[in-house]
Amino acid sequence: MAALSQGRKDAIPSLSECQCQICMEILLEPVTLPCNHTLCKPCFQSTVENSNLCCPFCRHRLSTWTRYHTRRNSLVNMKLWEIIQRYYPEECKRRASGQQSEEIVDHYRPNTCGQTGKKDPQMNISYMLRPHLQTNY
Repeated sequence: MAALSQGRKDAIPSLSECQCQICMEILLEPVTLPCNHTLCKPCFQSTVENSNLCCPFCRHRLSTWTRYHTRRNSLVNMKLWEIIQRYYPEECKRRASGQQSEEIVDHYRPNTCGQTGKKDPQMNISYMLRPHLQTNY
């Protein structure tokens, strides 16, 4: 995700790289924090309201950073947002309209291991966890 959030130009991002690790949906207006964790803007706003301005992953303090970027209207990582919109326009439209995505399907990378050719279970983990996350969180 760090390479993606820094605007890597040499590769097409996988859909799993463009997924918010909190809501498990496509990153909608991604916010890349100073600790290099990235989450969608709605999840960032919810986290800030509920967790005393800390990164939800590493607990890095965000108060000064958040105030600075909020005043300048620069919370959204625009390079990353443009990449996501370019490669996943349908997923972005679906998320923006409030619809939940179906199974995470990677259009650009198959869900197989490059070395063995067998299915990679990590590629489908978010799909398998979705029912649990929806009922418990």
